[in-house]
Amino acid sequence: MSDAAELQRLARLVEMYRQQLTALGEQIERLSQASVEHQEVIQALKSLDDESLPRIMIPLGSGTQLLVDQPNNPGVVVDIGSGIQAEKKVSEAIEILKKRIADIEELISTLQSEFNDTELKVKDLAAKFTNDAEELQAEENEQPSKEETEEPTSSKTTPKRRRRNVSGELTLDD
Repeated sequence: MSDAAELQRLARLVEMYRQQLTALGEQIERLSQASVEHQEVIQALKSLDDESLPRIMIPLGSGTQLLVDQPNNPGVVVDIGSGIQAEKKVSEAIEILKKRIADIEELISTLQSEFNDTELKVKDLAAKFTNDAEELQAEENEQPSKEETEEPTSSKTTPKRRRRNVSGELTLDD
């Protein structure tokens, strides 16, 4: 059997876990988008290795591309961590990006596992909340019936007195 305070505690826990689920879902989505972006960059870098293309287009944004003659050994500037960028060969840049994708996928897997665990906690707590709420409701429904059976005997012996507040006016209980 549970009381109202326990139900409130369960409701707060369920809400907290649901917020955590939302945050985890958003993180997973952002990481998935980053993984896709890395894969697209790898595809673009692989096309640079195709020496049969005499010119390449580099997107600048707003629908604008820069046409450049393809150099023999193009270099790629890659963020190698902590905001430090270095020029790397295309093959080295591809390997760096593949490693990042592997790290991202590992992190997504960890977050997905945490998401699933939290989701199970929410389901369990929600079921417990529902069960406890039903028990509390059943207890409350039983109590008035006991009072109803007791009231007639007590009202016969002592008349019900009207309560007055400090100013002498009748209260809502009257």
